[in-house]
Parts: sequence; C-alpha cells; structure tokens
Amino acid sequence: IVAKNIQYTTTTATAPAGKPFTIAFDNEDAGTPHNISIHTGGAGGQQDFLGKIVTGPIVEIYDVPALPAGSYTYVCSVHANMTGTLTVK
Repeated sequence: IVAKNIQYTTTTATAPAGKPFTIAFDNEDAGTPHNISIHTGGAGGQQDFLGKIVTGPIVEIYDVPALPAGSYTYVCSVHANMTGTLTVK
C-alpha cells in the first residue's frame, strides 16, 4: 500500500481470511508521518490493527494478525481523509 501526496494511491487490497499476513507500506511523502490502521465497520469502527506511524520516505512492513473474512476500512491515524478498503477472503 502506497501513500503519496497525503493520500493512499492504493485504495483497495486483499488478504487471506484466518491467516496472519504482511502489508508492505510505502510512505513516499518526505517528512510526512503516515500509518495504516485497520477497522471493522468503517474508519470510526472497531480497530483491528494499528500500524506504527512512520515518517517518509520509508517502507515499513506490518505483521497483521489473522482477520475473519469480510470488508475492512484502512485509514491513516494522522490523516483521517486517507482511507481504503481491505477485503479479507
């Protein structure tokens, strides 16, 4: 998942249900902090994963625990306008 110009350029992603997985998060915004937080039921819903906030440019590998099948929203904890959809199947 890539962050550039204070937005995710990758707005959809998929992951396997019931298995831990990794996200390679590429923050291309120099001097700008971003992360990925995964939520059930939209950006304001239950937080299922919270990735470390990193200041770009940097690639951070997140180890995400197993999630049940479904649709999740990922959001930047620093910039709430940055959102995407994670489909776990």
